Amino acid sequence: MALSVGFIGVGNMGNPMAGNVLKAGFSMTVFDMNPKAMENLIQAGAKRAASAKEVVDAPDVEAMYLDEGGLVQRAKPGTILIDLSSVLPKTPRMIEPVAKSRGVHFLEAPVSGGVTGARAATLAIMVGGDAAAMEKARPVLRAMGPNIFHVGPAGAGNTIKAINNMMACVNSATMMEGFVLGVKAGLDPMTIYEVVKASSGGSKAIERIPRALIPRDFEPGFKVTLMNKDLETFHTIAKELHVPVTFSNLAQHYQQAALAAGLGEQDTSVVFTIIERLAGMKAPK
Repeated sequence: MALSVGFIGVGNMGNPMAGNVLKAGFSMTVFDMNPKAMENLIQAGAKRAASAKEVVDAPDVEAMYLDEGGLVQRAKPGTILIDLSSVLPKTPRMIEPVAKSRGVHFLEAPVSGGVTGARAATLAIMVGGDAAAMEKARPVLRAMGPNIFHVGPAGAGNTIKAINNMMACVNSATMMEGFVLGVKAGLDPMTIYEVVKASSGGSKAIERIPRALIPRDFEPGFKVTLMNKDLETFHTIAKELHVPVTFSNLAQHYQQAALAAGLGEQDTSVVFTIIERLAGMKAPK
């Protein structure tokens, strides 16, 4: 039996993800609170949901699934519900047993890769929930990215997503501090990039130097507001488990400063400009 897909929320991330699933040949119904966000998908062959009840959308993930008339209640037995959003682990842990009691599968599947990865279908997908259900859904997930990981039961996906984003944020913050120091010391920006890339300080974060920092291109790939949210999730988990954390708090100070400066809708690389101001300089192009 051919898989059919309902996709809820087709904004900056969801739109290219849904588009890639559609390109893979799956029948799709889409819904978004913003009608314009669906137009390109409708033109590409997706069906528009006639109402919110047809493919429910709501800002509260828990309510979207568990409220009266929500997704769990409306889904037919055997349906696989896949939540791609980033939430506290307690949310999927609450939804999954309720869905199971109705014969419905629930998977959490937060992703990593940003808008660029969503467009290129290169996302990493961290799946928590029943492994057999994930295998059934694999063809749909594969249309969004090649790196699909079953990481454990419900809640595990959002836990590892929070860990990943915390590590990425800390890594980027230290890279940007070093870069600003180097430029203020008179080093050539690209020399800093080439040397560190070939040395022990190299990481994925270093690629932001030629891609974002030197050209000062802060168009959102992953917004400051979203990173701040994921850091809050990480800190909530850390408090619940009594794990002392330090570097994540320091990295979040920069994210908070960017929010205070009105830069929340920019890419997280814009934190570079905050560090520049604190250092009393502006790096040359």
